[in-house]
Amino acid sequence: MTMRPKKPILLYCADRELLSTTAFTLRLHLYQVTAIEDSIEASLMAGDRSAAFACVVLIHAQQGDLAGRLIYRILECAGHMPLLLVDRAGDLAPVRYVDAVLYGRNTTMAHFLAAIQVLCIRKPGPKPRRAG
Repeated sequence: MTMRPKKPILLYCADRELLSTTAFTLRLHLYQVTAIEDSIEASLMAGDRSAAFACVVLIHAQQGDLAGRLIYRILECAGHMPLLLVDRAGDLAPVRYVDAVLYGRNTTMAHFLAAIQVLCIRKPGPKPRRAG
């Protein structure tokens, strides 16, 4: 049996407990997770050209966290990476610059895994996304 290499994922969530449990579960699958709680650090990691993430996952866990602003920061730095927004707080307007959005507190790990799997397969489009 051959082991497939794990795909690198950047995971941001301001909620430490949710970040930890999500990262743990993703690591049980085919993902090497860089889990970050700080939005500035997450945007710096996404902009690092030497860090080739297969996908970036932003979890907006509670009203007032910085996931909304972080999306635009990441798009400025790393618009070439597939981006999944998980809006568990339900207060972000649809964001046209992300590749996939999951809404609501009933979002399960099965939803996460399916969305990430699809995004990791996709190749960047012919023209880069822009935040503004």
